[in-house]
Order: sequence, then C-alpha cells, then structure tokens
Amino acid sequence: MKTLKWSSFALSFLCVLFSCTKTTNNETELMAASKVGVGANGIGNNSNTDPVDPGLSVTFNPSPAIQNEKMTITGGFDGTTAIPDCGKLQLFQKIDGNWSKVADAELSASVHNVLFEFTPTLEGEDVYQFRVHYIAAGCSGFSQTFSGSFFLDVIAACHGLSITGTASAIPDVQTGFYLFTVNYTINTCGVQYTHLKTQGGLTAFSNQVQVITPLYEIWEVGNSTHPNTIIKWEESSSISGNSKTYTATFKKAWSGSGPVQITGAWSVSADVNGSQSAVATFDPIYYQ
Repeated sequence: MKTLKWSSFALSFLCVLFSCTKTTNNETELMAASKVGVGANGIGNNSNTDPVDPGLSVTFNPSPAIQNEKMTITGGFDGTTAIPDCGKLQLFQKIDGNWSKVADAELSASVHNVLFEFTPTLEGEDVYQFRVHYIAAGCSGFSQTFSGSFFLDVIAACHGLSITGTASAIPDVQTGFYLFTVNYTINTCGVQYTHLKTQGGLTAFSNQVQVITPLYEIWEVGNSTHPNTIIKWEESSSISGNSKTYTATFKKAWSGSGPVQITGAWSVSADVNGSQSAVATFDPIYYQ
C-alpha cells in the first residue's frame, strides 16, 4: 500500500511540473486544420502551401482557320487546376521571331479568358504561333505562368467543288526512265452529294501503274500495245474534312529535260440520287 501511495504521489508531482493533459482526436484535427489558411477559390495562402500554376490553353475558332477570313483566338484556362477569379490574362503572338502582346483581359468571377479577333493572310500548317500569360497581380494562391506554344493551321477558302493536281518524279534504276507520282486533291466545300466520282487517265507508254489510294477501278483504253490507263475513284459517303487526295505512281520513259505530258484531263463530279449537282475539271499535267 505504501508503494502505491508513493507512486500516485510521484505521478501527481510530475504532472504539476510538466502539465499532463489528454488530447482528443477532435482537438488534434482542429490543431492541424488551424495550421493551413484557406484563401480565395479554396487555395491555401500561407507559407506552407505552394501557389498554383494555373493550367492555360489557347483555342481557335474555326480550326483550321480560313485564309483571309476573320476568326477568334481565345486564351484561357484548361480546367486541369483551380481557376482564379482575379489577376490578368495576356495573349501573345510570335511575330518576326519576337513575342508581341495582342490582347489582354482583367479576370473576375464572370471573366476567365482573353479574346482576339484575327484575320490570317498566310496559308499552311503551323503558320501562326500564340501563347497565353497569366499574371497573378495580387491574386492569392496563384502564381504567374506562361503556356506553351499553340500553332494555327490555315486553309485556303473554298467555294464549291474543285480538283487540283500535282506531280513529282525521280530517276528509275533503268536508264532513261523515271518513276512518276501524281496526286489529285478534291474539295467538296458546300456541295451536296450522295455519290462522288473522280476520274482521269495516264498517257500512253505509262507502265507499272500502282494506285496508292484504295477503293479504285483501273482499266486500259486505246492502243493495245501502248494503251492509256484510266483510273477512277468513287465515294458514297461524305469525305472527312471535305477534302481527299488520290495518289497513283507509274514508270515512264523520259530524258529528264523538256516537258513531257504524263496525264490527260481529270474531273470530279458530284451526284445527288443520280442527278449531277456539281462538276470540276483539271487540265492535263506536263512535267518538266
């Protein structure tokens, strides 16, 4: 009994010296929560919380853009992080190798992007380059950051059905012969059709003809010894993107200098339930 009394007395004495207390689970959670302050948009704003680099994006409308027609470029947030209601967005375009600011916007609860109306004059892939810059400007919980580059593709304006052709050649292993490649691109911009036919011919003495684009028919006409080769492609459904390129290769004798006719005239025709809705032609190709 004396030992128990002394142990109780000793424990009481130590508690007086070191203030023995019991901490509940709720108290522990409250203490932990008090260490983190919460700023605007639920982002911590004290030294124990790193500021957020907001995810940025640039979008184009339409995409691809159409040459010499007005379009809209939007700089904003991609939604991968919290979106600030304060600060500023700046849109930059790379011009002559330098980044130039073309638009900016003050952010708020209702404004989260910067808009820029633009008329592209150049045509091609990746012909214009843009990026967006977020400036925190007193916006707690966020840091200043740049997006990567976003590239704008621009296509030529199209009106109705059209067909264009190009050709290239490389010397064949057989002296005096070349391997030719012809590409015919059709565009169905604004044309209604249920059936589309692209057809044309290669000139006589063309051999080893290979049609690269599938879904074709091929036959020979004229001189039985050195006939012309006719190629036809047909489509019964809409072409993705309103444009498609058809390709064929062949071998032909050529000196390598001076023009040589390698194709006849080509055409594309569009029908709606058997009635022709549009037709376009392309002249014979003379390679030199």
